[in-house]
Amino acid sequence: MAVVGLGLVACGGGADETSAATADPADETAIAKGGRSSSDTDIAVDSEGEPIDFLTYGAGAFPIRYDPKTQRLAAGAVLDGRLGYVALSRNPTGPEEPIVVTIELPAATTFAQFGIPPQSSFGCCKGTHIRTVTVKGSAKSPDEGFVTLAKFDVEAEQYDDKQLFSVDRKQAVRWIRVTLEGREVVDPEDYHGTAFTELFGYGRQEPVETTDDHFTGRWLTGGGGSGATANRIELIQDGALVTGCGTSGGSSYTVSGGIENGLLKYVVGSDTVPNVAVINSEDQLSGAMIGRSFGRIIGEPGGAPTSCTPGKEPPPNPVGTALDQCRAAIVYGINFDVDSSAIRPDAEPALKQILAALTDRSKLKVVIEGHTDSDGSDKYNLDLSSRRAEAVVEWLIDKGVDAANVTAAGKGEAEPVADNETSAGKASNRRVEVQPSC
Repeated sequence: MAVVGLGLVACGGGADETSAATADPADETAIAKGGRSSSDTDIAVDSEGEPIDFLTYGAGAFPIRYDPKTQRLAAGAVLDGRLGYVALSRNPTGPEEPIVVTIELPAATTFAQFGIPPQSSFGCCKGTHIRTVTVKGSAKSPDEGFVTLAKFDVEAEQYDDKQLFSVDRKQAVRWIRVTLEGREVVDPEDYHGTAFTELFGYGRQEPVETTDDHFTGRWLTGGGGSGATANRIELIQDGALVTGCGTSGGSSYTVSGGIENGLLKYVVGSDTVPNVAVINSEDQLSGAMIGRSFGRIIGEPGGAPTSCTPGKEPPPNPVGTALDQCRAAIVYGINFDVDSSAIRPDAEPALKQILAALTDRSKLKVVIEGHTDSDGSDKYNLDLSSRRAEAVVEWLIDKGVDAANVTAAGKGEAEPVADNETSAGKASNRRVEVQPSC
């Protein structure tokens, strides 16, 4: 089933959908990953027939082995889903040493093709793109069991179309190791650095599985001293809802988020810039802030208790906190069936969070807003987001909220909080918001 977030805005409302109207509800696994499977190829496609790129943050792929000082830019270029470029080396022959990044996938994936986007005909990338790309895969661990899936040379001056390369070996893998080396055109007189744009990975992926407490835990986040009392984040999962607390530089913050297809989407405190994250196979929290940073390993498990630790006083309801500050509360974790306004059972904890905030503020008028990404037509997204916002309002009224105080409004794709150019940005735009009438 496809899942989607609804935006709640006290004084507004709506809902959103990842799959477009043409998606086939019968193929729920592929739709849950952003599309449906093609019946005559080894490549899953989205609702508009475009191949799904499984090598992006939005697909739950994050680096697990790389040198953050010298290879962080390369890891970001491979996975961030943007079609810009990064300069990796000033050497006219390319990087002096091969750049190697190991990436963990959220589920077993069988690749059929790899590729890169069209290159620029001027400036950075004219003849300066990385030449040789090697992709190895392992089903065993991030450190052993790797076999070569594909090795290819990128052609220079391919400015109009993406370059696609079929794999030499089709095998289900959980980790891939990407090696970048050389330069398309060796030119000692060229002052431009050797560049890299993006790596596509097309194929099929098994369903992503998470447990009921998959995102429950504490992780050290670096800085703020050392040991158990250093900067840290604590998360608590309840259905598709994830809440939490953290400390940074001696200050505390709250976390509000939700799970969609195994990917955690969350915001910190009053910040409206979303984050996406996964828990990798080594229980590390890996994530990226949309538009601000490349993916990274946020922290190792551990750290002293926070105000969110069970037995302590629970943190403030983030929806109520936002409403008291007269700002919209971004809510993730309200998921729906495919192409439907039927609320999924795992959405109940997020709905109860909204209910508690409104019950404690019985005179406050709010709008429940549904927000979508840009996939599908404007008309379709607006209609679906409206129906889903109305479903949330009906649920709240049924639980005792005064109907005079809550209104539904579908916003469709009109008010994104992140870009719609990447899968991580699209995932973050699928949300609910609650905005007070103050």
